[in-house]
Amino acid sequence: MQNRHAGRPGAAGCGTKAVHGRYGGRRLAAALLCAALAVAALGGLPAPVRAQAQGSQLPGGDYPDAQCTSPLRPFAGDKAWEWELYRQKMGAYRACVDAYVRRARADIEIIQGKIDRAVREYNREVTMP
Repeated sequence: MQNRHAGRPGAAGCGTKAVHGRYGGRRLAAALLCAALAVAALGGLPAPVRAQAQGSQLPGGDYPDAQCTSPLRPFAGDKAWEWELYRQKMGAYRACVDAYVRRARADIEIIQGKIDRAVREYNREVTMP
């Protein structure tokens, strides 16, 4: 069956809605969703947890959002110290987003490892004489 999203600009694959962002949010969201769906299809967690999340292996059925808050930008005529404070807060905001992206990518690697292990175990059983 052909993916109806294939070839569409902005399509993230796996039927996901594209997530835009400087840090490759579209690819991150698509990878997380694809990995979670694959693990769910292979039955990685107990049935009650799967039922609770309605098909997702992620707790609550959704990956947590970044808890980073963008600072309010000063107005063009504001004082220099207000702009300096804004730049400092933007540095902290960027560090928060960078840390979120690092943790999310580490989660993707963990999920991908579990997927790979499940597929290897399945393939080993199927290919036994």
